[in-house]
Amino acid sequence: MKTKNILIAAILVLSLFLFIYVVIFHQGLSSNHEEWGSFGSYIGGIGGIILSCSIFYYTYLIDKEHKQTEKNTHILKLIEVVGESISFLQRWKDLNFILSNEGPFEKGVAVHEQMKKERDILQTRIWTNYKTTQVLAKFIYGMDIPNVDELYKTETHFITVFNRIKKD
Repeated sequence: MKTKNILIAAILVLSLFLFIYVVIFHQGLSSNHEEWGSFGSYIGGIGGIILSCSIFYYTYLIDKEHKQTEKNTHILKLIEVVGESISFLQRWKDLNFILSNEGPFEKGVAVHEQMKKERDILQTRIWTNYKTTQVLAKFIYGMDIPNVDELYKTETHFITVFNRIKKD
């Protein structure tokens, strides 16, 4: 709709300048080539200005839309990272509980070692997601790292971050 209005406005402005030129400088069509050359220069100058303004405006709109799309992409990534962190944290807590309550030989040494490895991998992934969240929160919301640290202190805060991001 905006594009149509801008196009109509450009045509009206060009028509206005055409009308002014015809009324002030000529009383009809001329057979003189020089007058047609002057008229062409006049229309070209006015049309060039209108076209340049239109191009600047559309460049601005495209840039604005690109920035919004980029922000939305980052917000979706942030939702994904925080959601993943919540599930990683829960699995990590479960593994800690299992490993602290069972002796290493109850399920077998191999299973016990596998659980320890999984817990260590989860811990690394939670840390990586935490750092990713810091970068994305800074980029999207301008949040400082201490604010992100505060949001990451407990599982409840994980969920708070997730819900806050979902609202945006």
